[in-house]
Amino acid sequence: MKRTLYIHIGAHRTATTSAQKFMQTNFVRLQEKGFFNPFAAGRHFALINRIFRGEVTVAETAADLEERADAKKYSIHTIVLSDEDICTRRDLSPLADFRERFDVKIVMMLRRQDLWIESWYQQNVKWQWKPDLCHLRFDAFLARRDEFFWIDYDRTLRQCEDLFGRANVIARVFEPAQMPQGANAMFCDAIGLRDLKGLIPYAHVNSSLSPLMTEFMRTLPLHEAPGSQRRIFEQACTRVDGQLRATHGKQSSLYMDAATRQAVLAEYDAGNRAVAQRHFGRDSLFLDPLPPRDAPLAQQDLPADSQTTMEMLVAPMVRALIALRKEEADAADKSSR
Repeated sequence: MKRTLYIHIGAHRTATTSAQKFMQTNFVRLQEKGFFNPFAAGRHFALINRIFRGEVTVAETAADLEERADAKKYSIHTIVLSDEDICTRRDLSPLADFRERFDVKIVMMLRRQDLWIESWYQQNVKWQWKPDLCHLRFDAFLARRDEFFWIDYDRTLRQCEDLFGRANVIARVFEPAQMPQGANAMFCDAIGLRDLKGLIPYAHVNSSLSPLMTEFMRTLPLHEAPGSQRRIFEQACTRVDGQLRATHGKQSSLYMDAATRQAVLAEYDAGNRAVAQRHFGRDSLFLDPLPPRDAPLAQQDLPADSQTTMEMLVAPMVRALIALRKEEADAADKSSR
């Protein structure tokens, strides 16, 4: 009898990351229940990239996964691969070869497209992995939303259904009312894990920065720095952002006004309705109401006064960088003793 292989293809980064950390935290405990997270990975980014680059075949990968599962102390019936970037690939057909050795099921987490785009904008600015996107103002970023083809959920899910069969494609909606036990419980249910006894919960902390800090980072050429250096700046900005929230309170994270939001959602309405009917037996995919028409919008400009910007953002970031480097030096000194 074939083992089941769940491939978690992402779409909603927060939900995907939370699920990955949950699997990583419970690496051995999950094996006791017959579930195996290969390599105890937070995400299977490197493995998936090797497959799509042709550096390793799916047949070789499948054989390796089977061998690793066979070597475990417990009887493994389910293997889980997860990477949020899988859905960003236009052609997912290379994964179809996994069907030769596994009963393959695809899991995708869905977030309403307007909220997804606003969040994706902040993540692009924060991590700066795409130089052509990370310095755009939001209106320019929004104008390029066709590049994010995978949030046409009907198209993405239909491709998976064509490859693996409708019954083997599992969609879940990331909305509080549709995941009453939380994101991790929703993910576990999607992969057939119903017995959560003994597993350690993982509470994911939202990694998005405030719009003011996002605007500050947008002006910084962090994409020119190596990843390790970018990480230091990101940590410093995160610390300063925490101070800003404590001092000035929570800011609105809504970048679209009501008219823009409705226009964007109208583009996805037909596809969302098709997904809702096919996967949930209803007409509406997302059930949460839209923000009120008069909801305040995100602060998208730095203070007009340069001195205020220096005092509020630049100087605190420099202090945070100094503190981080001191912490690194202290940790290195301690480990060398």
